[in-house]
Amino acid sequence: MIKLYEEPDNGFVGIHYDHDLQGYVMHMDCKDWSIETYKRYLKVWHEAIIPSLKKLGINTIYGLCESPKAVKFNSMFGVMPTGLEVITTDGMKQVLTKGVF
Repeated sequence: MIKLYEEPDNGFVGIHYDHDLQGYVMHMDCKDWSIETYKRYLKVWHEAIIPSLKKLGINTIYGLCESPKAVKFNSMFGVMPTGLEVITTDGMKQVLTKGVF
């Protein structure tokens, strides 16, 4: 996994290449979530994460969401549902999301 942003004791944003999807999958983990955290992450998203992705030559990312709450979280960063569901290697059904920058 490539970590694009990390906050000690709170969370990180990273990506990994998925051979089945033939694209990069975004991982966002945040322990302390609030309006202030969202505003901070949104700023980091536009000022650090998207530029880092573009520097790596990545303009499309995917996400896998286990719940409607996760889909909503992804959409707050412009990563929207594709209308497709996937079954992961561990047998979980998840909604596939996609963001293009």
